Amino acid sequence: MGFKCKTGMHAAVIKLNLLCIVFVMISACSKSEKVEHIEVFATETSEQNEEGMFVRTGYKKVNSITIVVEGKNYIKSDIKMIEDTYDLEGNFIKSEIILSDANRSNIMMTEDGDQTKTELTKPSTILIPDENYEGLKSIKLTAEQKVQVKEHVLSFVD
Repeated sequence: MGFKCKTGMHAAVIKLNLLCIVFVMISACSKSEKVEHIEVFATETSEQNEEGMFVRTGYKKVNSITIVVEGKNYIKSDIKMIEDTYDLEGNFIKSEIILSDANRSNIMMTEDGDQTKTELTKPSTILIPDENYEGLKSIKLTAEQKVQVKEHVLSFVD
């Protein structure tokens, strides 16, 4: 003899399961740490030539805001940045606003993310001196400069 489930009982079980899933998700999200990093730097750019060697092609100036939120069972990142690209002689090539986000859940075992780029017609980074950069040069910022960079980057995004 088989067990027959009444529709009301079946709906109640589904609701209870959904309530448990929501409770687990809220519990997982309740203990999280958020870190915001505001950065200004310049770095060289390179491309691979026909022989397979990477040759220096110029440099980029970057203003960025990175926010990472990490919980017990997940990690989220959000990056907003402005990149100005120059050739070896210091001639402006292009400027881009780059928005990137990524999410990873250890509960759902999923990863996803997205990146968008918008090109601008003039140099748009701030607080980076004009010089030909080799390697990576990070600019140490005061608290006031960090606020200035954050407001500047967000003014292009909002």
